[in-house]
Order: sequence, then structure tokens, then C-alpha cells
Amino acid sequence: MHEQEHKLQSLLTGQDFSTKGSLTELLETAKNYAHAYTQTTNGIAVLSDYQNNVNHIYSGQFGQTLGLPEYAENKNSIFEHEVFDNISDEELVERHILELRFFRFLESVPAVQKTDFNAICIVHFQRQGMPLLSVLHTTRYLLCHANGSIRLGLCTYMPFPQINEVMKGCIINTRTGETVCLELFDSQLLSRRQIEILSLLAKGEGSKQIADKLSISVNTVSRHRQDILKRLRVTNTAAAVEIGLRMRLI
Repeated sequence: MHEQEHKLQSLLTGQDFSTKGSLTELLETAKNYAHAYTQTTNGIAVLSDYQNNVNHIYSGQFGQTLGLPEYAENKNSIFEHEVFDNISDEELVERHILELRFFRFLESVPAVQKTDFNAICIVHFQRQGMPLLSVLHTTRYLLCHANGSIRLGLCTYMPFPQINEVMKGCIINTRTGETVCLELFDSQLLSRRQIEILSLLAKGEGSKQIADKLSISVNTVSRHRQDILKRLRVTNTAAAVEIGLRMRLI
């Protein structure tokens, strides 16, 4: 499992689900919604229950040509590894980082508005003996509790026309049609000093070297390093540097 995927799973399944109330009826409604999506688009819909660490995969004709059954339940993960197996490791990491950014962005959004947003990107399915297939991938959250925790997520996949230009992942407010400026949001994740330290870490500098270069104490560098890991939601410096590079923070 990628570092980003492990962190994402920990975030989603480790939320506060203490809000009372039955999920049964809402879960059935969400299942019907996912199934209807596959019937009308021939695509793939994955409904994830973060509290119970379960996912439900529905496949239309497109998914079935990849060998997926019309319906499958996975009680051991919130992630659709059967679908992920068709995507390169590089693009899969990009996909996970986009959802990490999506989750982080939604922390600043009121609970009643969280379901208005979608994270969208293009991935490419690798099929044996066939050219790469462009696929439109979306992630959205269907049920958010009053305390801000997200209970259900829905990921969808459907074939998308080949385009010459690279389509970057983005977050869209489906109520207003506005696209979130990820560059502006990303720039607010870390302070100028934290970005400076992360840049030096990316160059292989140690805490003592960074402290001397910036004229600060080693303890201050260590505190900033811990804050960087917390803000980027990773567990080690290598993962922080990787995300910092991919998000163009450094």
C-alpha cells in the first residue's frame, strides 16, 4: 500500500463517528444511487463506508469488460483495489494526493456544504494488448455528520475522450459550478518558513545544517518538521517531500 493510500485510509476510517442515528436507510439509498449510475453510464461506481471499512463496487458494461462483476462487496478495505490494479503506480499516487487535498480542503467547509464538492481527475487504464484508455474519475462524499465527519464516499469511473492537453486534477463546487483554486489553497497549507525548511529537506539537508543556514535553533527546525508532517498528513519526511513536490509547494 502506498504511503499516501495508507494515510488516506487512516484519515477516513479514523474520524469521529460518535454521532447517533441509523445509517441503514441512507446506505440503501446510496447503494441504489451507485447502481443507477452504472446502469445509465455503463461506468463503475464504488460506495465506501468509512466507519465499517467496507466498499461496494457496482459495474456497468465497461467495468465488466475489465473482469469486474456486476456487484462485489469488500469487507476489508474502503478502497477499490480491483479498479486500482488497472492504473499505473504514478497516477495512483497522484489520485491519492488529490483526495488528500480534497479531504484537507473540506475541513474548512461547513458540514452542510461538504457534499456540494467533487474531486475530478483523468486516469488511464492499462489493458493487456490494448492502448491506454482515458477514464474520468470523480470522488465525492454523500453523507457528512453535523460534527464534520464524513461517513460515505462515492468514486466513479467512466471512459473519457482522449485529449491532447494534460487535464490536472481539480475540485469543483457542483452547486455553483466554480472550480476551487488549488494553488491558492495549497499555498495556505504551509507557512513561508515551513516551505523554506521543506525545500532544504528535499535537498538532503539535515536539521543542524538547516538551523545554521536559517539562523534558528535545531529545536525550532524539529518543531517545524513535525508541523509540516501534521499539515501534510504524512508520517515521515520522505513522504512530505514527495507531496510537497507534487503539489508544487517546493
